[in-house]
Amino acid sequence: MSSSATVTATFALAALLALASFAPAGVLALAVVLVGALVAAGWPQLLDLPARRSTTALLAAVALAAAAAAALGARTGRLEGTRSTGVLDVLPAVAAMSLLAAFVHQLLRTDGRPRLVESVTGAVTGQAVVVLAAAWVAVPSTYAGPPLAPVVLAAVVTAGAVCATSWPLRVAGPVALVAGAATGWFAATLVVLLGGAGVLSHPRWGLAGLVAGLGAGLLVAAWRAQVARLPAVHALPAALAVAAAPVALAGGGAYLVGRLVLL
Repeated sequence: MSSSATVTATFALAALLALASFAPAGVLALAVVLVGALVAAGWPQLLDLPARRSTTALLAAVALAAAAAAALGARTGRLEGTRSTGVLDVLPAVAAMSLLAAFVHQLLRTDGRPRLVESVTGAVTGQAVVVLAAAWVAVPSTYAGPPLAPVVLAAVVTAGAVCATSWPLRVAGPVALVAGAATGWFAATLVVLLGGAGVLSHPRWGLAGLVAGLGAGLLVAAWRAQVARLPAVHALPAALAVAAAPVALAGGGAYLVGRLVLL
């Protein structure tokens, strides 16, 4: 799978989440589960982990549990002014239980448990990725509301397109930061011009877009640096995990921007 195809997959997933952010929480949670499923399907191959099938099943179960917990929180969250609180209250418990599940998974292996530490570390890292993806379900409950998701995701896609070029990382990394920040600011300004700013002012939206874009650029550049030299980075389904992971990881950052930058 070529770099351009990987970026296209990232764009498709970002577009899906952006549209789903304006839908009910259950629909958004299903989109998050899809992103998590792609990460789960390709993560063991990407990191060359042992017990690939059971590791994929473990990651998929964690992704489903995290998305369901966030969707339940969105339905029962407490309304405070223009935002809801308590949406992600259950997510730390899901993360803790997933850590225990990673150790249980190793106990249930029947292959002699070779490369045990590598297997546990890889599985827990993948669990962190899919748990962070569940934060997308809570983004519409922040002060910014649903429009924040397309702003952040646009920056992720732009930074991903820059990093997919043949430029060396020392060039692509800084360019991705600038491109992500510019895209975030432009997308936030577009939200204001289209009347989606809600109770927030134009300067606050611009600041949020700038911060989110910088974060997206840093995230994507760091992700490229981590996976670029992995042998399976262009093989299916590992390439799908490469495409889905930045989208998943950006959920946590988007939620922080919506809750902290847009206070």
